[in-house]
Amino acid sequence: MEIREEDFRDLIRGHNRVLYLCHRNADPDAVGSAFALREAFGGDIGAVEGVSRTAASLRSAMGADIEIDPSPQGYDLVVVVDTAVGQQIGGFNLRDYAVVDHHRDRDLIESALFYIQRPADSTAEIVWEILKRSDILPTREAALGLVVGIITDTGRFKHSGASSFRTVAEILERTKLEYAEALEVLSRVPTERSRRIAALRAASRAQIEWTDDWVVVSSEVGAFEGSSAMTLVEIGADVALVGGGHGDVSRVSGRARRDAVLAGLDLAAIMGEVARGRGGDGGGHRGAAALEAAGPLEDLLKECRRRVVEALKEKRSLRADLSL
Repeated sequence: MEIREEDFRDLIRGHNRVLYLCHRNADPDAVGSAFALREAFGGDIGAVEGVSRTAASLRSAMGADIEIDPSPQGYDLVVVVDTAVGQQIGGFNLRDYAVVDHHRDRDLIESALFYIQRPADSTAEIVWEILKRSDILPTREAALGLVVGIITDTGRFKHSGASSFRTVAEILERTKLEYAEALEVLSRVPTERSRRIAALRAASRAQIEWTDDWVVVSSEVGAFEGSSAMTLVEIGADVALVGGGHGDVSRVSGRARRDAVLAGLDLAAIMGEVARGRGGDGGGHRGAAALEAAGPLEDLLKECRRRVVEALKEKRSLRADLSL
């Protein structure tokens, strides 16, 4: 059942024990959103397999207690936060559950007791609307979580619309939080040597393909596929696809410049279609998406690259328009 933000309070308060569950390697948007909901309505926070380094910095700043790989026993409702893809919560046994998410994936939606899923640059923006319409002013810690979630999920506003700026401004104004406090959380996250090495290896192994004036790059690394793909975009690719093998499954992360997205590229749709064709799951955003599926990594990367190139063919680069 799809609900509005103003309906969330009454529905959540009809349950005694609630778990707010974050996806694998939970990012600040998931952790900050789950923390704000827990602070407002009570319950516990859990994450599947762990949280990212940036989310760990945020967790420390908020003083959040997050159980890794929690048991579903004892909870009469699980609220899945910031994903609607079943594979992103691993083998967690969902019975009665709800979803709060800003992606377009539908895997968990149909069987949910209730859900809020609408286009937004971050789940934190949806949570802010829930709190506003419930007449709840978040604590400074919860406000910090929401702002950091928005900053990181929009790539420090590089991929945001006007609504993200308005939401952050509202949060800062109403809670008296300083924007510098959010930046301080992000400044505490060290750049791992292994992450830098993965990005360098991705660049050294890159396969480059042109279609018109679009540059599509693919590569393989052992870890940090998402950040490696972002690095390839930062150094010149219009679209970057980076894959890695993880046991019996392969993962591919994709990142795209804003020009490619505005021209019509939808990485979330491509990743979802490729993954489902191989019995896996995939999704995300138009400009940042990932998939996980069984099968040779080389085949997955090749299929993703082929679909990206097809999507970009005959689409005129915005850079060409700007040069006129």
